[in-house]
Amino acid sequence: MNYNEIFSQLKGPVVPLPTPFTAQHEVDYDALSSYVNRLIEMGARNLMTTVGTSRFNLLTNEEIARVNETVATAAGDRAITIVSTPQVGSTKLAQNFADHARECGADVLLVFHPERHYGDDTLLEFFAAIASHNDIPLMIHEMPMRNGLGGGQKQYSIDLLNRLFDIDSVIGMKEESLDWGYGGTIVKAMSERAVIVGAGGGMSRYLRDHCLGARAFLSGIGSFYPPLELEFFQAMQSGDFQRAQDIVYNIEAEYFDAVVPMGWHIALKECIHAKGLMGPWERPPLRRVLPDEREVVQQTMQRFGWL
Repeated sequence: MNYNEIFSQLKGPVVPLPTPFTAQHEVDYDALSSYVNRLIEMGARNLMTTVGTSRFNLLTNEEIARVNETVATAAGDRAITIVSTPQVGSTKLAQNFADHARECGADVLLVFHPERHYGDDTLLEFFAAIASHNDIPLMIHEMPMRNGLGGGQKQYSIDLLNRLFDIDSVIGMKEESLDWGYGGTIVKAMSERAVIVGAGGGMSRYLRDHCLGARAFLSGIGSFYPPLELEFFQAMQSGDFQRAQDIVYNIEAEYFDAVVPMGWHIALKECIHAKGLMGPWERPPLRRVLPDEREVVQQTMQRFGWL
């Protein structure tokens, strides 16, 4: 698909994909392929590997490339696949991942800037170098960066984002500023020229941001039960805001209250396991949720009819 096709079709819930492991802590590529197929069968149409949810900090570069390829191959043309670069490495490595993403049939490359902030021009050079390498559509993995010149952290400014979106192949971003107020400012300023995937908050985030022009949001529940988030998005699209609010406040909020205190990423993996979509194992030092927490996961999912 070209840039305009991706821009027009990438909307609604975007499902982040945890990487499954075996009991021996190896990446389970067969389980990942099966997981992708099951999500698509349940209605998921936008799939994303991310440096966080996908455990890329625990994988080698070779494993990351194979995870990306497994997702793109399993999905085929049935879903938009967004695959990610590692969170560390050189510009050349990111270019290599762009080549690999194009070769394995992924639709979009999510690019994480791996260095501190030494001025906006360095970020522009980084993304421009990847964009000029091949023509795969790019998304920015936007989150605060360490300030290389001192003084804490630096956000992607509106001015910087405008300059980045002037690059033809940069079509969107995963917005993860970790600041809901600033995140809303980004959506309002950028949504007409880029696909902004709001991270943090799931459906509740989209409930707020749709009036600012948001088209997409990062899934929470959708990683194990896409039908609920699809129902929510359809309600929003049709103007049935009462149903959408019911889903957010009476289901999603209660679910988050139950599982987020366990640690979001490991709780999500446990929910996916409870649904029968992959094994429960993690790669150390990441651990599985504790036995008493597993019981809470089971009870919560049973209460909402997900098991």
